[in-house]
Amino acid sequence: MKKYLLLLAVVVAFTQSSLTQNSKESVAQTWLNHNITDVKTNQSFNMLHSRAGKSGETFRYYHTVNGVEVFDSSIAIHVSNKNEVTYTASTFDRTVETIDTTPNISENDALNAAINALNIEGVISQKEVKLYVYNKLDETKLVYRVTINSENLTGHWETIVDAKTNQVLSTRDIAIYENTKGKGAVTEVQLFKEKGNIFPMAKNAGASMLVDGTALVFDPDPLTKTTSLYGGSYVDGNDATNAQLDAARTAVTLYDISFDGALYSLEGPYVEIASIEAPNTGLFSQASSDFSFNRQEQGFEAVNCYHHIDQSFRWINDDLGIPLTSIYNGGVMRYDPHGLNGADNSYYSAGSLVFGEGGVDDAEDMDVVLHELGHGLHDFVTNGSLSQVQGLSEGTGDYWANSYKRSLGFWTPADASYYYVFGWDGHNPFWGGRVTNYGAMYPGGLTGSIHTDGQIWATVLLEVWEIIGREKTDAAVLEGLAMTNSSTNQQNAAIAVRQAAIDMNYSCDDIDAFTDRFEARGYVLPVYNCSSACNISEITTSNLSPCDNNGTNGDPSDDFFTADVTVTFQNATLTGTLDLTGDGTASISVAGLTSPHTFVGVVLPADGGAINLTATFSDDGACTLTESNAGTAPDSCSVLGIGDIENNVAISIYPNPADDTILLQNITQEYNVAIFNLLGQKVMDQTVNTNENAINVSGLSMGTYLLKIDGYSDVLKFVKK
Repeated sequence: MKKYLLLLAVVVAFTQSSLTQNSKESVAQTWLNHNITDVKTNQSFNMLHSRAGKSGETFRYYHTVNGVEVFDSSIAIHVSNKNEVTYTASTFDRTVETIDTTPNISENDALNAAINALNIEGVISQKEVKLYVYNKLDETKLVYRVTINSENLTGHWETIVDAKTNQVLSTRDIAIYENTKGKGAVTEVQLFKEKGNIFPMAKNAGASMLVDGTALVFDPDPLTKTTSLYGGSYVDGNDATNAQLDAARTAVTLYDISFDGALYSLEGPYVEIASIEAPNTGLFSQASSDFSFNRQEQGFEAVNCYHHIDQSFRWINDDLGIPLTSIYNGGVMRYDPHGLNGADNSYYSAGSLVFGEGGVDDAEDMDVVLHELGHGLHDFVTNGSLSQVQGLSEGTGDYWANSYKRSLGFWTPADASYYYVFGWDGHNPFWGGRVTNYGAMYPGGLTGSIHTDGQIWATVLLEVWEIIGREKTDAAVLEGLAMTNSSTNQQNAAIAVRQAAIDMNYSCDDIDAFTDRFEARGYVLPVYNCSSACNISEITTSNLSPCDNNGTNGDPSDDFFTADVTVTFQNATLTGTLDLTGDGTASISVAGLTSPHTFVGVVLPADGGAINLTATFSDDGACTLTESNAGTAPDSCSVLGIGDIENNVAISIYPNPADDTILLQNITQEYNVAIFNLLGQKVMDQTVNTNENAINVSGLSMGTYLLKIDGYSDVLKFVKK
């Protein structure tokens, strides 16, 4: 096991003793007040969203100008269950100007401007109009951001409309696509021609109850179910079915579908079917609760999607114990099993999934459904701040799909298909699919293609999965991503995911698995040591004093002795003194252990650091010590507090390379800090302390810098991006 130094926190840690209140929100607010001090007049940060999970709670502070939210400028602060800030992520845009935030046009004006700009002719199935301060163009402007799904316009389109002039500033498709694979043949459909006609999807009229239904689906895909390769009876055949493909279906229960007294509908607490794009194949409501179709019937894709999306949400909420639903559409994920005008692709955007039909219909392949759902989960846990930097969300989707398929046990690591993503829709004549045994290293192996680069992230996560299992890895991925934001790259996501494991009290072996695999792949993580506090390998005594028997032989209650004791951890040895008390227990005082921690067979209470051992005596009064069980600590073991080892921990810089701000970690007192360029010229100086350890380096040019701390021997180096 590697010998890491302990760092409490990825960014900075605050203890309860430094706060006037001990609530998680007060901890986050204190961090924000101490570290973000350069906010302009009439600008502020408002805590508009928080998400509590198994690892603690993440608070998202949104940048505002005169109370109007700045688009994509926020700070996420994660507070662990120990009330410590263990991770932060920022997209704070310090260049935003204070402008007048009173619009001259209405939301409806902006919507109509977007409809005209996109030349929308047909049903608008989903729309949102929101006022923002926007700083993504040449200057800070007040805008309406209009997002639209329309039946005859493939994708999810964003239009930025100037809220003062009604000028359209930009349009773009913001959907997150399965891949850049070629488009299939477009299906001819009858389109509505009434321009601007807006019909949001409506549920069945009248009161409904939730009941269980039945269905036949591909769970997993037919190639995995039969451990076959693409070919022979297992080809798409233009959606034709056969006896082998029918036999590859699995009978499943559809939990909590909607029943209005006449019709059963694919609508439940987590997911509901919708008609978002052409072709309009309907919603497949029916008088029977049995949704059993074969693959050449359109209802098959509809129910296959419903089952896999619903099953995934139930795994997260019920099995992992992580509360998670859509943040859109009243808390449900909407999906269209037949969209994109029949093209061979699929996408996720703003709480909706849309699946194409070219080649193997995307909604028939469990991997496609779960990959696209992975984007949604990433979006939901970050409250809409999903990141595609370095293909992070693509890799997350690939991981989510492969995590479930591997757990079913059909393929083995000796099979190439064990590592396939899109093993039915891809890895065939239609397109090559992707893999989760991708060999590229981070960051040198990045290509700039998000789908290719995402394979690095998916591969390393599944390497951890192989060591600690699906349940722990899935939970750490979701809880870790929940700390991140729209600018998070793979490097910082790795730090967040491991931090989630730490904050959920994973065992030392589990945490080391994250560290070892991430570092082997090329990610640079802050040093962290759990092992010295989690595993005692041996407890020995020496120099036992003569037994002092003050009472009757055979009665140990009044016997005592002293001894030297050595406590050997897997990577450290501590020594101290043992004193046997009159109640048959021994107190061992060991230097360096000053906080309460529990081990197997050993208890370290809070009162001065005494370890209690069990001692036994012989009837003739000869004293012998029974050493405690030296086994492995439980999964929920504690780690040493920062005060226990702070004199041994090196000061370090995070993040490195840096964008606008660096943080000095393990600061235990006030220091004067100077920054020099490589010519030896001082370019900055500042005072830092335990509460204010951030240095704003946004004014520095790109390059390498040296940081000298008065009274500290090491000169630190960092790179300004």
